[in-house]
Amino acid sequence: MDFLADPHDGTPLSLHTFESHLDETRDGVLLNPQNGRWYVIQDGIPTLFVDELRPDDADFVARYAAQLQKLGCEFKASDAPKSRDFERIESERQARDDQAEDYDQMISMKVLGVVEIPAYKRALTAETDSVLLEAGCGTGRLTHIFSEIAPEVVAVDMSRESVVRNRARHFGKTRNPVHYIHADLTHMPLKDGVFGRCAHAGVYEHIPSRELRLQFLSHARRTMKNEGVLMLSAYRYGGLTKLFEKEGEHEGGIPFFRFTPEELKSEVESAFRVEKFVNNLGIYMSMVVARAV
Repeated sequence: MDFLADPHDGTPLSLHTFESHLDETRDGVLLNPQNGRWYVIQDGIPTLFVDELRPDDADFVARYAAQLQKLGCEFKASDAPKSRDFERIESERQARDDQAEDYDQMISMKVLGVVEIPAYKRALTAETDSVLLEAGCGTGRLTHIFSEIAPEVVAVDMSRESVVRNRARHFGKTRNPVHYIHADLTHMPLKDGVFGRCAHAGVYEHIPSRELRLQFLSHARRTMKNEGVLMLSAYRYGGLTKLFEKEGEHEGGIPFFRFTPEELKSEVESAFRVEKFVNNLGIYMSMVVARAV
C-alpha cells in the first residue's frame, strides 16, 4: 500500500480485505474512493490494469458478489475497439503466461546471466538504502539478485503466471522483502517519487511501439526520486546481431526490437540523463545507466 496507486490517474487506493492469512490480505480489492474503480487482489497478488487491459475476473466476482455489492463495486467492460498497441500487449501477456514454465528452463538466459548480473549489480549498488523497482520481473531470473542489494523490491510484471512462479521460486529465500504486482509497465499503478532505483533488464525491447516505450520511461521517471538510478538493458543491433531481424515477433506473438546505440540512448534521454552506455553486454544486449533529472 506504500507504493500502489490507480493506473488511470495515480489516486491512492483503499484496501478492503475479503480473506486473510497471518494478518495479510489473501483476497480482496483495492478501491479508488474518488471514482469507484476497483482492482482485484487474489492469493495476495494485486492486479491493476487500465480498463482496456483488465483481465477477466468473472470467477472472482462470482465468489465475492456479496462483498463487492456492499462496497458498490461495479465494472462494465468498454465496447470500444482496442488499439493495435493494446491488442499486442494482450497478445504478449497471453504468450508470457503460456511460456512461463519454458522460460525457466532456457539455458541461454542462464549463460547470459554470467555477464549480466555483475554489470547490473555494479550499476545499482552505488546507492544502497532505497527501494528498488524491478520493472518486468518475469519468473524471477534476477529478482533474488536485486533483493540482495535493496532493502525492499517491488516486482512488477504483465504475466500473472510469471509473477506466481517468481513468488513461489523465492518464497522465504530472499534476503529482503519482495512485493509482487500484476500490472502493465506502460500504465504502472505506482505512486510518484517512491523509488531510488529501477531495474529494467531485457524487457524494453518487447514493448510493442516507440510511443509505448517512451510512455514506460515517463512512468519510470515519475515513480522515481530525483537523481534515482535507472538500469536498462535491451537487445542490441550491431556486430553479430546484425545477422538477425531488427524487429519482428518471437513465438507466440511476443514483439521485439533491436536497438542501435543511438536509438537506445535517444529514447532513454527522453526522460533520464544517460551516464553510462555499454554497447556490447554479452554480445546480445546493450545496457544504459541513467539518472532521473
